[in-house]
Amino acid sequence: MTMGVLFSSFQSLNLQAIEKAFQKETNDAVKLCSQLEELLKKYEIEGKVIRVQGDPGHKIVTTAEECKASLIVLGSRGLGAIRRTILGSVSDYILHHSTVPVLVYRG
Repeated sequence: MTMGVLFSSFQSLNLQAIEKAFQKETNDAVKLCSQLEELLKKYEIEGKVIRVQGDPGHKIVTTAEECKASLIVLGSRGLGAIRRTILGSVSDYILHHSTVPVLVYRG
């Protein structure tokens, strides 16, 4: 019976809405990467902007190691202890799993 409910809820998914939302997120990410590249040029900072998909913490750690990055710079939203425990924290994951030095900016 649970499978029937699960299956029927999948049938009601609006795939066009999902595709549209995914495309918007992709476009926003491309725009943000472009803006970050411009900032690097403007302030004459040597660096690379890379967009990857997947689990954020794991992807950042593995990409930084593959690229032989000298530093990972992260922003932190400053979630409370309870919320961070329930949701997890990307910056916390990276701090504990990266072999590359990490700078976390709390803004």
